[in-house]
Amino acid sequence: MATATDWTCEHSIVTIDSPWVKLLGERWIDDQGQALEYWRVEKAHSVIVLPVQRGNLLLPQAQFRPGVGRATLDFPGGRRPEGIAPVEVAPRLLQKELGIAPDAIAALTPLNETGWMINSSFSNQLLYGVVADLHTTAEVPTPLLAEAVPCDRAGIMRLLQQLDCLQCRAVLQEFWLQRGP
Repeated sequence: MATATDWTCEHSIVTIDSPWVKLLGERWIDDQGQALEYWRVEKAHSVIVLPVQRGNLLLPQAQFRPGVGRATLDFPGGRRPEGIAPVEVAPRLLQKELGIAPDAIAALTPLNETGWMINSSFSNQLLYGVVADLHTTAEVPTPLLAEAVPCDRAGIMRLLQQLDCLQCRAVLQEFWLQRGP
């Protein structure tokens, strides 16, 4: 089995750095002595929040996604700044995407502590999932809310058919596995 010490970075070909993303082109020597160009992206880690209220998952209005050229239904989510815990980012994401005030959150529960790798061959990015249980009396502004989907098997299966985002689907599936039917 190859180890990290079996591969060496010979040199950097190019680095393009922006506030959102860093693109790196590098020349690596693999464990067989073969040289290869390797391109990768370094991005801030992602947090996806599943807001739950009265047994329903709440979804914000569909948003335009330049990568797919259309609006898609997604859970609230965004970038996790370095050194900030995912549960600390969740209230800001809920406020921004669903208009949910921080005091409307009864509990925040991480679905994973270490983060899941997203395309580990191409990126260093990790994905964190957080469940936000909302107070039953909390108000969610109607214009920002797309729908409330029951947290039962039928609702989860329907939602899995509607979601295009693989990250949202992964977090939803983990939620379903952990909470169970």
